[in-house]
Amino acid sequence: MASALWQVFVIGGRTGTFGEPKEVEHALLHWQGSAHHHHHDGSVTQDGSEESVQHVVIDGFLNTAAVWFVAPIFLPPGKAVRPIVVDELDAPWPDLAGPRRPPKRTA
Repeated sequence: MASALWQVFVIGGRTGTFGEPKEVEHALLHWQGSAHHHHHDGSVTQDGSEESVQHVVIDGFLNTAAVWFVAPIFLPPGKAVRPIVVDELDAPWPDLAGPRRPPKRTA
């Protein structure tokens, strides 16, 4: 969700710099997440090939889909040791010697 929001700001900020309608159309394809392919002459065609999908996903390096492929998620094992609860800790034993007093001064 946050990635889509940031893409709106990025695309919105860049639309004033586009000189040709083809560039605006290309930016719109990226914003919509439509898979497309670039040709050497500068033309763009939409198709569902894996290269086209990767181009759209990896184009925005902060895109969440690209992050999912780059950063693996490590989960704890299924039978993880549960943390100790404070109520389960042993209470300290009472001191049977009684309260301790400061030493007496012998003058």
